[in-house]
Amino acid sequence: MRSLVMSVFLFTSAIASAIGEAFVSLSTDPLLVWNYGVMGVLAGIAGIFFWLSTRKLDRNEDKLNNLREGHLETNKA
Repeated sequence: MRSLVMSVFLFTSAIASAIGEAFVSLSTDPLLVWNYGVMGVLAGIAGIFFWLSTRKLDRNEDKLNNLREGHLETNKA
């Protein structure tokens, strides 16, 4: 499990480095407005997608915290 988590971490770091290298050409601007502007917009979009993917967890936090340890509770249909 530890190697899986580490591999996911390294993969996301590689993607971030690739995006950073893609925007190196924008750093020729002496004020770096485009570089920081584009990175700010990308971070904002990523924040919105993160919020959309985790907002349901916030609603269910109390129920998830009260689960018995080591047991999986399912709804019987």
